[in-house]
Amino acid sequence: MIVAEQKSLPELKRMLKGKKKVLAVGCGTCVSVCFSGGKKETAGLASTLRTAAAVDGEILEVEERTVQRQCVKEFV
Repeated sequence: MIVAEQKSLPELKRMLKGKKKVLAVGCGTCVSVCFSGGKKETAGLASTLRTAAAVDGEILEVEERTVQRQCVKEFV
């Protein structure tokens, strides 16, 4: 069984400090099932990151993509 957990917003903000452009990538299989990284969660994450940056007076360009299966090279 595969289990995934989203990182907290403070942790993500630390990781992205000083960045102007990021890509949020989700997966359409395992992490979709556990509600931590599918299409909806990736869209939510991108929105949260944009909003958090705006609140901090920064501009962060966030693109989002969801692949069918990250674990299978042919799908990426």
